[in-house]
Amino acid sequence: MAAAIASPDVKGTFEGLVLPRKLPAAQGVVDARPAYDNAMRKARPALQKLYRDTFKKHRLDALVFPTVPRVALPATPESSSIENFGLLIQNTDPGSNAGVPGLQLPAGLGATSGLPVGLEIDGPAGGDRRLLAVGLAIEAVLGRLPPPK
Repeated sequence: MAAAIASPDVKGTFEGLVLPRKLPAAQGVVDARPAYDNAMRKARPALQKLYRDTFKKHRLDALVFPTVPRVALPATPESSSIENFGLLIQNTDPGSNAGVPGLQLPAGLGATSGLPVGLEIDGPAGGDRRLLAVGLAIEAVLGRLPPPK
């Protein structure tokens, strides 16, 4: 399966982190097992509670924010560097880790790169249908974008 990955950025991440079961850390790359065990035992339940409480307290249908904090990077091995990978997942990783539904919509194209600028929409756990309705409403306002060149 790993040999068949065609995208250089995905291949770099898969071969550098997923296959060896490693995580980036301040001191370099470390074994993922202790962090994974802690995440599943403590951090994920706390994150799920935070999402649940936030949606309920503020009576929200969705959270809306930029998919990434910058215009998309070209799919090159450099885009899979630990620094770029962390930057690219920083906004979408929490909802994914919490298991809440999320949508990404193209909101525009970078002025010089021509690559998509994304809009992320996260909904409460179990709110998939409502989130899809919110996404369709936003898409109707934004319109569809041409594919990148």
